[in-house]
Amino acid sequence: MGHNKAFTLLENDNPLNRAALEWLAEAKADAPTYYLHLLSLAAWGLEKGVASGWKERAALQEQVDGLFGWKAANALHWMLSNPNAGPKEEQSASLHRLLETSDGPERAARAVLETIFDRQVSENPALR
Repeated sequence: MGHNKAFTLLENDNPLNRAALEWLAEAKADAPTYYLHLLSLAAWGLEKGVASGWKERAALQEQVDGLFGWKAANALHWMLSNPNAGPKEEQSASLHRLLETSDGPERAARAVLETIFDRQVSENPALR
């Protein structure tokens, strides 16, 4: 797979996306540089069924699919701006900690999906 520098997202150079990339590499999952690694990890997790048993899995799948269509900076900002979870820096640090301490790519993917789902619920409490 040729890596075209023009399609490498600047956002993938932040600690969150670098941590997600490490898990994607361990899982031997696709990690195209033109998508946020966090989203690729979330999508991989959905494929692997880490969210099975979640009653709102369809809404989560739709959200993840939708975020791939957003500008990377906007998607990242949205994921880390849960009004119920403290300042953005805190949300970012907390997710980074979860990624760093996960015991495998499935757990890491689940942490990203939980972040996305909690953010969804902040806008639509009926999902809970």
